Amino acid sequence: MTVSSLNWDHLRIFLAVMRARSLRSAAADLGVSHPTMSRRLQALEEQLGLRLLETGGEGVKPTVEAMALLEKAEQVEAAMHAFTRCAENVDPALSGTIRVTAPDMIMSEVLAPDLAAFSRQWPDLVLDVETTYDLADLSGREADIAIRLITPGQSPDERLAGRKATGTATAVYGTGDFWLGWRERAVQQEWVRKTEFADLPIRGVLNNIYLQRAACVAGMGMAILPCFMADGLVPRRSEPIPGADLWVLVHPDLRHNPRLRLFRDHIVDALRGHHDLLMGLTGAANQWDGASENALGRGN
Repeated sequence: MTVSSLNWDHLRIFLAVMRARSLRSAAADLGVSHPTMSRRLQALEEQLGLRLLETGGEGVKPTVEAMALLEKAEQVEAAMHAFTRCAENVDPALSGTIRVTAPDMIMSEVLAPDLAAFSRQWPDLVLDVETTYDLADLSGREADIAIRLITPGQSPDERLAGRKATGTATAVYGTGDFWLGWRERAVQQEWVRKTEFADLPIRGVLNNIYLQRAACVAGMGMAILPCFMADGLVPRRSEPIPGADLWVLVHPDLRHNPRLRLFRDHIVDALRGHHDLLMGLTGAANQWDGASENALGRGN
């Protein structure tokens, strides 16, 4: 067997099965049929002259030979991703798809109008946006651009390039004398201890930020909410509390890609333009005087 005879798509199949430990799950991950998966894996074994996987009732078990090849296969995969990134980096065309991952509340509450403005200005660029709090693998091409909330004082993954756009702030919102909290009670209690309402109990578990806001609007209790989500909708009961920083990140190999740079610059400028909103310096910020808690029903 020569290197030129190796089918790189078969290598991708091998890695998917090794990671999923199941032919069916790996097929679903790659969007191919189970029979196709089996045929390609068998073809790779024939090319290599090695038995790579043993099948059984509990999925597949890698052979010693497969484990010996795994690290090299991952290095080949990384090299293929790097090759693709470099090819895209020298492509000057302002067309194609830009895959973006970001928290849903940032996209829906802050950046939606800015996405619309970008699409109007650059109609040949298609935005593919996934809203998630998971950290997309930019090296593995799960996304081109990641907008991430990062704890102040911490830096993003050192393997990525990008800029801090702005900070965010949270505050205590709602009415009544008890908290609406998260299922992660220890985290919730840590947040509550930093407020002047640390002595009040947690009586409701609403494990969704949008549900917490809706409950506060309905007068069910109080919660710590991002200022950009709650100002103007829910009574604020504290000064803004510094929250996470917003970063716009890209893989270093793609930082000079024209279309990605265009979008990054647009989003960074947009987030900085929303600085006052994100930091709780508009709307309710000017209405809270530090003495409104009695009117809001604390202790009643």
